[in-house]
Amino acid sequence: MPKKIDTANIILDVATELLKTEGDHGISMRKVATLAQLSLSNVQYYFKNKNTLLTAIADRYLRQCLDDLKQQPSLKHQDELEPFIRSFLTQAHETSDMCRIFKEYWAIASKNPEIQEYIDHYYQEVADTLSEKWRLIALDTSSAQMATAIFLPYFEGYTITVTGLSLDLEIMSQVVSDIVWQYLSGKNI
Repeated sequence: MPKKIDTANIILDVATELLKTEGDHGISMRKVATLAQLSLSNVQYYFKNKNTLLTAIADRYLRQCLDDLKQQPSLKHQDELEPFIRSFLTQAHETSDMCRIFKEYWAIASKNPEIQEYIDHYYQEVADTLSEKWRLIALDTSSAQMATAIFLPYFEGYTITVTGLSLDLEIMSQVVSDIVWQYLSGKNI
């Protein structure tokens, strides 16, 4: 790996850990530089300011999430829906650290228009990709979009609350799949 990529990744690792442990207010360019054992100017060479750094941290995680979603095959049959949804809910169990960081991003976005715009763009891309994944089993495009509008906020809320819920993953996967199917099939209309 080239030195430039190594240095950028070190900076991102340090900043991510700070975001996770101290939140948005715990991150400063100077603090990141100190913990990364770099000069402030070196950190600023890679990331112009705190917003650029925060966006890069988000992009690292969110790009991976989006890439994972895009690699999922499109659903061709109704019986593929529940395993598809279960894989999302399982991911929420496995990525609790990143979910904690993402909570910080929602808080940051509420007071930072640049980060809000980034998050909005991400969610639009996820919604479009998700709608496309189940388009083949949906009654029509509108049904796929409605199913996405029901599932995506549920999933995001689930990622935040999963550690406090004592519900069985298999049962939740089935319940959520049944609800999403109602919208995909047009039976809710």
